[in-house]
Amino acid sequence: MPRRTLALTAVVATALAALCAQAAPSKPAKLRSWLTGNAADSARQPVGGPALLLMGGSTEVDAAFAQRAFPIANGGDIVILRTSGKDGYNDYLYTLVSGPLKPDSVETLLVDTRDKANSDYVDRAIRQAELVFLAGGDQSTYVNAWQGTRVQDALHFAHARGAVIGGTSAGLAVLGQHVYDPDGVAGVTSAEALANPYHPYVMLSTGFLRFPILDGVITDSHFRERDRMGRTLAFMARLRQDGLAPSITAIAIDEQTSLFIDRNGRGTVDSNLGGATYVISERSDTVREQVQPGQPLVYRNLQRVRLRAGQWFDFVARTHNGESTTLSVDGRNAVPFTPADPY
Repeated sequence: MPRRTLALTAVVATALAALCAQAAPSKPAKLRSWLTGNAADSARQPVGGPALLLMGGSTEVDAAFAQRAFPIANGGDIVILRTSGKDGYNDYLYTLVSGPLKPDSVETLLVDTRDKANSDYVDRAIRQAELVFLAGGDQSTYVNAWQGTRVQDALHFAHARGAVIGGTSAGLAVLGQHVYDPDGVAGVTSAEALANPYHPYVMLSTGFLRFPILDGVITDSHFRERDRMGRTLAFMARLRQDGLAPSITAIAIDEQTSLFIDRNGRGTVDSNLGGATYVISERSDTVREQVQPGQPLVYRNLQRVRLRAGQWFDFVARTHNGESTTLSVDGRNAVPFTPADPY
C-alpha cells in the first residue's frame, strides 16, 4: 500500500476513534429520521473498501447490495440520505440478507436544510456508517442543501475510511465530479439538448463530491428508458467547450441496473432485466465540431462502451470486456446519431 494511502488511513482511523469516544449527539428536533435495527454504533469496520455503488433508478438491484456492497459493509450500519420521501429502504435493506452480513441497522435521514446538514447528529451518523446510500428524488435539492456543509465532508470521510458510498437516480447524479443540476427548471430532453446544447435547461455544476475514481465524470440514469443519450453527449460537450473539464467521461446507467466500482477502480455491472451501463468518453480524434448557443450539437468520434451484467470496466487502466463502438452525433440531421441506434 502506498505511503500516502497508509498515512490517510492512519489519519482517518485516529479521527474515527476520537469520534467514537464522544458522547452521541442528540437528534435535532426538526430532523425526520427512521431507524430499523440497533440504535448504537455497530463498531464494525468496512472490509476491502472503499467502493462506489451506482444505480440507474427504478427497482433496486438486489445482487449489487447483497453480493457486492454488503461484504464491504461487514454487517455494519447503513445510512440512507434524502431530501424528500420516507423510510422505503429500511426494511428492504435490513432484511435482504441473513447471517454475518446482515446490517446492524438502517437509518434514513431526511436532510432537507443546510442547518440539518450541519448538525452533529447527521455528521456522526454518516462518518460512522459502513454504507451510505443517496436515494432518488431531485439532485438539485441535494446540491443546495448539502454542498459546503458537514454532509459533504462526512461523505468524503466515510469513503476514505473504506465505506461504500452509493446512489440511485438523483443520488447517482451527484456522485460524479460534474452534476446535471436542473435547479428549479424542467429536466432537459435529448431533443432539446441536441438542438441547442446551451438550452436554458442544460444546467451543470461541479465540485460537490470528489471521489478520485469519478474525477472528470458526469453520470446519468434511467438512460435508455428515457432516451437520454443526446442530453448526456450535450453535457459532455458543454463541460469540455466551457473549459470546466480537461477530460470527460460519462457513466450512464439503465433502470434496474448497477455499476459497482471496487477499491481498485474496476466497475462490474449487475442488472435485473438485461439493462446496460454505458461508459462514454472522448478519444484523441474526438471533434467538437459545433458547440454553440442556439445551434445544433455536432460532436464526433467518441468511444461508447456498453456493459451488460457480469461485464466490467477498469477506470484506472481504461480496459474493459464490453462492446465498444465509435459514436457521433449531428443534431442537424433527422437521424442524428451514427450509428443510428446509439445504445
